[in-house]
Amino acid sequence: MPNGDIHLTSKVVSLLGIQEGDAIQVAKDKDETYIYIHARQVKDKNITGIARRANKSAGYLRVRWESLCRKIISSDGRSSSAAYRVGDPHEIDGRKVLPIITRKNYAAEGD
Repeated sequence: MPNGDIHLTSKVVSLLGIQEGDAIQVAKDKDETYIYIHARQVKDKNITGIARRANKSAGYLRVRWESLCRKIISSDGRSSSAAYRVGDPHEIDGRKVLPIITRKNYAAEGD
């Protein structure tokens, strides 16, 4: 993550139904942080948060988003990288969202 890569595990990909070319977004609502699909099959290369296949056989995707990575790492303050788990999906304003559990940074445990 320090290099700007956000790794979306196969669990996150399947729970949200993310496909290669979809754009994700991260939002805060009160004390919760969520990830959701912002747009499907984005063709505009200037859009941030577009999911790309990490390799041909894996079930996970990768998003290149340096500014978001820097913001997450600096707000966490426990490590030079970040790794979080997610909660159960639910809907907010008709959009399927996945809560990001930020109270424990699993990347900091390896430091």
